Amino acid sequence: MENLVEPLGVLLLAGLFGGILINRFKLPAVTGYILAGLVVGPAILKLVSVESIEYLNPINSIALGVIALVIGGEMEIKTLRKLGKSIMWIGVMEILGAAALVCGIMLLLGQPLPIALLLGGLATATAPAATVAVVKEARARGPVTESLLAIVALDDALGVIVFGLMAAVAKVVVGGEKGASMGHLISAPFIEIFYSLLLGAVSGFILAYIARRSNKNQTLLTYTLGIVFLTAGLAYHWGLSAILANMVVGAILVNTSPRRRKIFNLIEGIEIPIFVAFFALAGASLEVGMLGQVGLVGLAYVVTRMAGKVSGAYAGGQIGRALPVVKKYLGWGLMPQAGVVVGLTMVAQRIYPEGGKLLLNIVLTSVVISELLGPVFSRKALEMAGEIPHDNKRNIRDISTSI
Repeated sequence: MENLVEPLGVLLLAGLFGGILINRFKLPAVTGYILAGLVVGPAILKLVSVESIEYLNPINSIALGVIALVIGGEMEIKTLRKLGKSIMWIGVMEILGAAALVCGIMLLLGQPLPIALLLGGLATATAPAATVAVVKEARARGPVTESLLAIVALDDALGVIVFGLMAAVAKVVVGGEKGASMGHLISAPFIEIFYSLLLGAVSGFILAYIARRSNKNQTLLTYTLGIVFLTAGLAYHWGLSAILANMVVGAILVNTSPRRRKIFNLIEGIEIPIFVAFFALAGASLEVGMLGQVGLVGLAYVVTRMAGKVSGAYAGGQIGRALPVVKKYLGWGLMPQAGVVVGLTMVAQRIYPEGGKLLLNIVLTSVVISELLGPVFSRKALEMAGEIPHDNKRNIRDISTSI
């Protein structure tokens, strides 16, 4: 086995430097982490080898567990109740719109069914940080702004659920169970999701119980990380969704534990180095030679995902009887894609290794494009909705985003 300490140090330092550097251009730090990983990886400088990337894969599982926990922490019941019927319809329909449209277009382009299903599931995830940063920078106020902030709070959670369903179907297809009945094909995803949620519920209540009796911050943090990693490990061992399981852990904590804020504050204090390594490793895994090969498919993914988000949000607004201005402009604020989608891509690669490189290159290309252009679309939508004060229409480069 190679010396893994050196490449890990290279990824951490390069990723951090890349994030700091790209922030000087008022661009998202996550894009800098990915680009830095690409530079030091096998594609360019070769400071991190292909073998090192493979051996460092456990970092993905660690980061995925933390990401899922944080997403679950956003699912507070009292907050969900305030969202209202129209917001729920918009959230569900923009997720389904992106998944269905991307999956359908991929099939029309001749991609295998597992690739189409997995890309459809990956298309659902949205990065809330970029959208929130635009709203704050622009000091936007109004129904579109309020609805947009409500949607991004739920978007990753809903997206993970839809991805879990589509990934489970893809897993059955890849498994080559030729003798499987239609009933099995339909029930298998729901069985996997059910047991993933059950595992998360058990782990969540155990952690909530421990948290009530733990007084020291570092002890509480150790318990939390231990439960998160154990939950992820058991999920992988049993063929379940580690993201769904740990998302439930976070949801149970935020709704039942009196110490929920302390727990999530402790996690926030350690997540940056984990995420830097995670995104830099993802960037190092990017094969530049594949970019030309994913040209049409990659472009189709980016365009159809955005079209699915916009049309789905409009349809949800129609069903939920949202204001016309909300139906017209809200979907344009949902383009940014980063964070959890990279983690979901790692899961997709394990499900369909034959298409793993294609999936990763398409998604990472989409992340870079959407993180660069997403804030522009979000701000323009808010401007056209008339929700940005006239004295605050500054240059879009003033937007500074991070994970």
